Amino acid sequence: METVLFYLFGALTLATAVLCVTSRNAVVAAVWLIASLASSAGLFALLSAPLLAILQILVYAGAIMVLFLFVIMMLQGPELPQERRRRPLPRLLLLALPPAAGVVIALAWAARLGLIPLAPYDPARAGTMARVADVLLGRHLLAFELVSVILLVAIIGALALGRREEERPWR
Repeated sequence: METVLFYLFGALTLATAVLCVTSRNAVVAAVWLIASLASSAGLFALLSAPLLAILQILVYAGAIMVLFLFVIMMLQGPELPQERRRRPLPRLLLLALPPAAGVVIALAWAARLGLIPLAPYDPARAGTMARVADVLLGRHLLAFELVSVILLVAIIGALALGRREEERPWR
């Protein structure tokens, strides 16, 4: 059952990521990205990392994507005629999907039969609170704080760009 769920979440992650990249509308692309992040949280849950799955949903699919959606909706201008037309998936992508699925299935069977050596997995240290805190607040503390400053600057910039013309003091 876990194998079926793994392939289901993996296929959902891949499909929603492709739909996110190929979408012409920014809001629709952000919604597909939320779906991709949620399905990757399912992969974390299957890998015995429930903390990472919850963080993926709360932080990325929840907080950051809501921020992206607000910024996109505030800055989105009028819809262009080219955006109104539906663009079908490129034929090359449709032709590449069956061979790519075959390669993934072949690699999965090779790993199951032991032909591909996999690194040992320690579920006790994978997604625990102590491990995440050690990585975020230890080795990567500077990067963690820089990301928070960048997000703050992005929020202030989005608010400044979203103001009406007469309210802009710098003009």
